Amino acid sequence: MTEILPGVYQLKIPIPNNPLGHTNVFLLRAGEEYLMIDAGFNSPDALAAMQAQLAEIGIDVKRINRIIITHGHGDHIGLAGKVREMSGAKVALHRLEKPPARPNARDRQWFNHNEDWLHANGIPHEEPSGSNQPRGPRRRFDPPAAPDITLEDDDHIGSDGFSLKVIWTPGHSPGHICLYDAERRVLFSADHVLPTTTPNIGLRPGAGGNPLGDYLNSLKKVRDLDVTTVLPAHEHVFTDLRGRVDQIVDHHRHRNDEVLAALKAGPETAYHVSEHIMWMPETGGVKFHDLAHWDQRMAVSEALAHLEALKANGLIRRFVQKGIVYYELTAS
Repeated sequence: MTEILPGVYQLKIPIPNNPLGHTNVFLLRAGEEYLMIDAGFNSPDALAAMQAQLAEIGIDVKRINRIIITHGHGDHIGLAGKVREMSGAKVALHRLEKPPARPNARDRQWFNHNEDWLHANGIPHEEPSGSNQPRGPRRRFDPPAAPDITLEDDDHIGSDGFSLKVIWTPGHSPGHICLYDAERRVLFSADHVLPTTTPNIGLRPGAGGNPLGDYLNSLKKVRDLDVTTVLPAHEHVFTDLRGRVDQIVDHHRHRNDEVLAALKAGPETAYHVSEHIMWMPETGGVKFHDLAHWDQRMAVSEALAHLEALKANGLIRRFVQKGIVYYELTAS
């Protein structure tokens, strides 16, 4: 536990089998009230870590009054239901992040649909032994917490000692939000802006749309805020918001150039475009076939987001041939 600013505490909640290591959960004290931003992954170890760090402050989980979830990914919303059960806290998140009325991601029907979608985008059917199993050890997943309160862009969340403005920042997920404390000049950036890693911006089965375009527009919304401290959901606290946003925009501009270069020889699937890209440049770069199996799938998802953004800008077109989706450059 670290007190970042007076009354603002950073809790590190572990994420199993994830290179990021932990989620930064933030606790805000306002008099006798405590507001939690994100909750961390749902596991016994994560709950124990939360309780131990809260004990350093001298409080119990039961003292939590409100939980603001920045988006519905498991390492952010996972423990919200358990904390609410223990404390009676109200859970709030953006309306677009409400738990979907679909089977759990480990449901076989959903998994098969996901596989068909990936194969249509070029991933071969011949895969490594055991690769058709979901990543990580099998365990029971509790459904994510349904919200007590739904949030919208420009909503304000306040109490004695703090006032947070909700900034809707879609891209990493449809209803992702950041929280801005103008008085303290603090941005809780969640996964929208991380100090080192570029957040995953991918196209998901059945999602459609233009998530990369959404993300780049969302970066513009926060770039010029009067901010001296950025509190992200992963990695470490940093200060140069504008500089980091510009780095991320440059990263995606370079990635677009890689995608366009991959299409110069003719139509390609998203999978084959992914083979031409150098992934994880922040760590020195990794070739596609050196990525772990599931990271390859995330890479294809990210390549699709770039392809759809370039299509939206009229630089490429999409067509389907024998059930396989291809992209090609438009005539110049």
